[in-house]
Amino acid sequence: MRRFLLIASVFLVSVAHAAPAAWSPQIEDHPSTLALKSFLGRAQAITGQADATLLPISAGKDQAALLESLRKGNVRAAVLTGSMVGRVAPMADVMRLPFILRNSRQMFGMLEGEVGQEMIQRLHASGLVVLGWYDGGSRAIYSRDRLGSVGALQHTKIRIPARRDLSALITSLGGTPLQLEYKDVNGAFEAGNIDAAENDLLSYEAEGHYKRARYYYLNNNHIVQFEALVVSRVWWESLPAAQREALRGAGEESARLDRAMWGERLAKARARLEKEGVKFVEYGTSSMLLSRVATIYRPYMENPATRDLIVRLMTSRT
Repeated sequence: MRRFLLIASVFLVSVAHAAPAAWSPQIEDHPSTLALKSFLGRAQAITGQADATLLPISAGKDQAALLESLRKGNVRAAVLTGSMVGRVAPMADVMRLPFILRNSRQMFGMLEGEVGQEMIQRLHASGLVVLGWYDGGSRAIYSRDRLGSVGALQHTKIRIPARRDLSALITSLGGTPLQLEYKDVNGAFEAGNIDAAENDLLSYEAEGHYKRARYYYLNNNHIVQFEALVVSRVWWESLPAAQREALRGAGEESARLDRAMWGERLAKARARLEKEGVKFVEYGTSSMLLSRVATIYRPYMENPATRDLIVRLMTSRT
């Protein structure tokens, strides 16, 4: 792992001496990457500068190095995940707590209000200019056998990626988290090594996980994720005011494109999956699930800087 991070860091250093660069955490045909590419095309037309080269996903393995490259202007634009935003703006971590957000509508309502403005200010102070909020997808559990209640999660073996927050979540729900690579999920289902997994609906469909786990708990989204389209403040402040204003419009346009693509793909995926026999069900109520993850919330509730935001998010669930 250390060797991999070293390679990623060396790669980022090398972009300082190359063409303008940009980065997305997602694959090429993902809504976030397509929206970023659309923005980059508009940025080229607005500024007349060379188009930015898209870096490989692996360039973001060392998040600190990527953020530093953005601050210095070596990376001109990027799509940051919520966890990366949280390195600069702690309120982003609150929005990633399990079951804190009901859906993307509530999430965008917060991002486009006071909470989003505070994150924008913190990112700006750190050398990053936010030009749009993207949808990051909502993660939910899917299982081979139906889970009729929260109690049914007890000792259920659930695949997760290498994320501590998801490990803590599954443990708090009574399940057994098993870290596996995404490419190994189908084989693990077939071998009986896992009973369930968790991911967003598009990923569930793309790799055919639905063929082995036909119950998807769509209304029990445990994390509703966002991403931020940002540009380097160094690059931003080198531009004339008229170009900056045009770029703000391009950023808003790319965010609308991202959300529209997500909405269209989700609708098509659900319709197709229902035809394939997938059952969209629930395993518990919001109040029941929140009581199970209370220990995860405790440090945030004990911190005055985050307590008020948790209360606001809980009371705005719609």
